[in-house]
Amino acid sequence: MHNELNKKVGIADSVIKKVLFAVKSHNMIKKGDKIVAALSGGADSVTLLHCLNSIKEELGFELSACHVNHNLRGEDSDKDQAFAQALCENMNIPLKVFSINVAKAMEKHTSVEETARALRYKAFSEESERLGAKVATAHNSCDNTETVFLNLLRGTGLKGLCGIPPVRDYLIRPLILCTREEIEAYCDENSLRYVTDKTNFSTEYTRNKIRLELLPKLLDINPSLYEGVSRMTSALSEDSVFLENMAKEALYGARLEDKTYSSARLASLPPPILTRTVSLMLRERDIEPTAVKIKGFEEIIKAGTGKVNVEKNKFAVVRKGKAEIQIIIQNYRKKN
Repeated sequence: MHNELNKKVGIADSVIKKVLFAVKSHNMIKKGDKIVAALSGGADSVTLLHCLNSIKEELGFELSACHVNHNLRGEDSDKDQAFAQALCENMNIPLKVFSINVAKAMEKHTSVEETARALRYKAFSEESERLGAKVATAHNSCDNTETVFLNLLRGTGLKGLCGIPPVRDYLIRPLILCTREEIEAYCDENSLRYVTDKTNFSTEYTRNKIRLELLPKLLDINPSLYEGVSRMTSALSEDSVFLENMAKEALYGARLEDKTYSSARLASLPPPILTRTVSLMLRERDIEPTAVKIKGFEEIIKAGTGKVNVEKNKFAVVRKGKAEIQIIIQNYRKKN
């Protein structure tokens, strides 16, 4: 169906139509919004910027861009920044550049990818707050499929199978229905130059192995793989939102006057709801709800008592019928 559509209207028009459909279906952009396009300089982000610039008058929003220089690839990183600056200057689009030092920011047990992503989204958040804007990232349907399989290989729950959400907080993904093939064809049809990150072709990273080795084999079996995964993630996302809303109601119902929670009420919840309420409790205290932290908290809730360290100086505590996250400063004496 998508291939037939592309032949009838041309790749460029097809991509624009998919972008408009995604924007309207998920209520991504309203008249008067400020939109910041995350511009790396790759084909995806160049297409995103060009598409948004093409529809900004029709939808009535302001457009700017931001570029994050990770300083990981020496001259190549600087060339990407220069490319982004030149492109925005030619298109008369304001650009904000963030220069970050990923190597310096890396902590023990975190990878380059994880650190770069965290700092990149920190920059996006800062720009969103500075301008009162939404940030558009260039994630597409291929990225969505890669994410689903990456989560699946790690062992995931329902949320991991939902893939990349089209809208999350201040973030929007207008290209989420477009394939990488369509995006590159869009650049060709519009004579758009873009830069290529050589690390995208290295199978050192798990995501690249999925993209370069696994997905081509699956596409041989099912050429409509990306469309199929998109339908699945859309359907599962509705189920996930329903369960999340149930968890919020359950957590509200378990809340006590002193702002702790009834451990008995929590323990009586069905497992899928309890897991989500515990996740919400952790997020309330700015704690990333990993599977290990959630499981540990759940166990003491079911036991009716206990204490689990969930983060530095932060403990999940169940005592006297109450469940909460407590701040307990740990003073460790140095050994002589």
